[in-house]
Amino acid sequence: MLERADELAAEFRREGVLVLPGILARDALFLDYVGATASGCVLAPIDLPGIGLRALLAEINRRHLPLALVVIGRDSELASAVELTRAGAFDFLEHPFSDHRLRSVVRQAIGAET
Repeated sequence: MLERADELAAEFRREGVLVLPGILARDALFLDYVGATASGCVLAPIDLPGIGLRALLAEINRRHLPLALVVIGRDSELASAVELTRAGAFDFLEHPFSDHRLRSVVRQAIGAET
């Protein structure tokens, strides 16, 4: 599910924009790596292993990091996605999604954080 998101993250990085695949976000050390001054977007599956999305989002908020969290999941996970967006996630992308939709959401998320 995240292969295209990972490819897009690499594409944005080549443009100088920080878009991080959620696979890096398995623990809070990820946030130490990113640092407080980096702004960008984190693309993460709703079933993120390790720290989990709720804890990751809480830590991003606690540290006041300028990172937008875009959650990727299936329609059966909509209730959890609504809960995460109410807690501060930028958006929920329902799989399957088009490359255009993914790029659009990332651009909106980056614009919201800058």
